Amino acid sequence: MICYIDKLDSPIGTIELAATDDGLVYCASPREKGLGMHAWLSKYLPDYTLREGGIAILNIAKAQLRAYFTGDRKKLDVPLKLIGTDFRRRVWEALRTIPYGETRTYGQIAAQIGNPKAARAVGQANHHNPISYFVP
Repeated sequence: MICYIDKLDSPIGTIELAATDDGLVYCASPREKGLGMHAWLSKYLPDYTLREGGIAILNIAKAQLRAYFTGDRKKLDVPLKLIGTDFRRRVWEALRTIPYGETRTYGQIAAQIGNPKAARAVGQANHHNPISYFVP
């Protein structure tokens, strides 16, 4: 199995991206997620071989991010492969329903996923979100 990696120079600095044939798995600034892309991939996709570029999803993601940073795009919508626990994936899917320019509290997201007392766990899931630009 192959995981394709790439980088994008953006107005806010370098953004690292990784995707499999199933979708984008990682999109973050190098220092944003403590582990960094290579360590994250080693932990969560240890059986994958890394290759530079070479997959359409990465090119589409980079084009969408460029348009987003120039204000020409408000929605980022490449196929995603969310890698995490069932709870984290439910949180990330709920985050994807927040309309552009709006916010939700962790408590509101916890209630949305049917676990109203899990606000702190929602915060932790948000902290561990590996696709932070596409799952805001």
